[in-house]
Amino acid sequence: MSHFRSAVLAALVFLFTAIVPAQAQEGGRVVLVLDASGSMWGQIDGKTKMEIAKDVVGSVVGNWKPEDELGLVAYGHREKGSCADIEVLREAGPLDGADYMSAVNALNPKGKTPMTAAVRMAAESLKFTEKKATVILVSDGIETCDVDPCAVAEELEKLGVNLTVHTVGFGLDNEGAVGQLKCLAEKTGGTYSTADNASELQEALTKTVEAKAPEPAPEPAAPEFNFIGRVVMAEGVDLSPPYDSASWDFYEAVDGQAGNGVKTEYGMETKTNLPKAGEYIARISVDLAQIEVPVKIEDGKATTLDASLEAGVLNVSGTMDGTTPLTDSGTTWELLDVNGKVLATKYNPGVSFLAAAGTYKIRLKLGTAMAEQDVRISTGKTVSQSVSLGAGIIEASGVFSTGGQAVPDSAAIELRKGEPGLDGKHEWITTTYGTTTQFKVAAGKYLVMFSQDYAEGSALIEVKPAGLAKVEVSLNAGYLAVNGPAESTIEVFSAEKDISGKRKYIATEYGGAINKAFGVGVYHVTAKGADGAVLAGKDFEVKAGERTEGVLP
Repeated sequence: MSHFRSAVLAALVFLFTAIVPAQAQEGGRVVLVLDASGSMWGQIDGKTKMEIAKDVVGSVVGNWKPEDELGLVAYGHREKGSCADIEVLREAGPLDGADYMSAVNALNPKGKTPMTAAVRMAAESLKFTEKKATVILVSDGIETCDVDPCAVAEELEKLGVNLTVHTVGFGLDNEGAVGQLKCLAEKTGGTYSTADNASELQEALTKTVEAKAPEPAPEPAAPEFNFIGRVVMAEGVDLSPPYDSASWDFYEAVDGQAGNGVKTEYGMETKTNLPKAGEYIARISVDLAQIEVPVKIEDGKATTLDASLEAGVLNVSGTMDGTTPLTDSGTTWELLDVNGKVLATKYNPGVSFLAAAGTYKIRLKLGTAMAEQDVRISTGKTVSQSVSLGAGIIEASGVFSTGGQAVPDSAAIELRKGEPGLDGKHEWITTTYGTTTQFKVAAGKYLVMFSQDYAEGSALIEVKPAGLAKVEVSLNAGYLAVNGPAESTIEVFSAEKDISGKRKYIATEYGGAINKAFGVGVYHVTAKGADGAVLAGKDFEVKAGERTEGVLP
């Protein structure tokens, strides 16, 4: 083992065996939070961080005093990509060394680094709101689950009776991770230690010992918050329901651009503390309106910001024909930029958008019907606009014969354009399945087609704006049900022969039987054996709305 790894191991053993039990003697129980994320496969001088951590914990357990209690929480050890992969492996209590180490040695690094939520779970397992509690976090990486460690540490400190969180950065080379671990410790009166090298670790451990019983801190001279912000829709125009809460996303400023995320707040007004003095970018968003504003934080001062979104509100409602209001909850609205890019999609007969002032397009869709209009959003204004879909409804049903039995739910229903193209075909629009259906379409002519098995029927229909056009499509068909010899192949042909004496092939079914819908007419049905030889053949007539049954031979 190299000198560096030996120093790391010895220093970490010193932290847990010398400091943690000492704190437990002062009346608080201790929970160790151990990082088992995928990055713990990283190596220091040929040995994984996880192996080193297990060695350290083994030394802790071997020297643990019987009167002290110790618990264990781990994260990232069960599945990849999950921020919920946190587990209390052992509640704080009298230590059973063999049992405790069986849990530690079973850890297999896999997943993400939800270290902040893990600290919270450890504190809750210690009932930190009722009694003194100590949490030790060992982590080798940055928080990866979109949680602000500083904000959570502040919350835990306020709720706890006497909660202390000590953190250990193990083989860290990420400044953001170091900042997070420091903040977790400092906000709760704990200490941060690093294992970058032996001398720095020794110095950090000395500070930790001295911090066991710190003197009461003097009242800070700095203001309660170092950032106070307020946002309005436009100069002199406040945000109002439903747009009465903004999101404030703070980022470190890197060459004037947004870098690493720092924290998120919500509300028209926000009062918060950014981690340290420096340059930040505040991204303020409400619905589609968004602005970015530079923010400078100075030690001992409160930075104030009054921001304007320079936005307006567009209220839109739809009608079928200019007068009949839409009521369908499936009504779709899309707001597009001048280049045709969809910026947002909302649903319901009437919706609203808050967006930066400018020119847009609004697109209304219902079923296959669609309408577009140019719209203008003005700074600080609320504008209402109605869009006419110029649409109607086709209500289609299918039957086997006029006025007869309905087709089954498995029937295919196609909607096609009513006017054929140059190739003589009706352009396909959409397909659904069932006995009946409704199509919401722009006014015009359409072809409705029903098909079941080998039978098909169609009907032309014209739809007027806001009109309801009902159509019953007859397949003019029945069922052909023929049984042949077991395991034979059933083939169906037209009964009539062409000039060369051949019949038109229609269908094949296997298993010695057929039970399918066919259009009205006479059919020649054959049964073939496994060798392809025809075993029997017979003509059957299918009648509209009836079932034709037979047996071969």
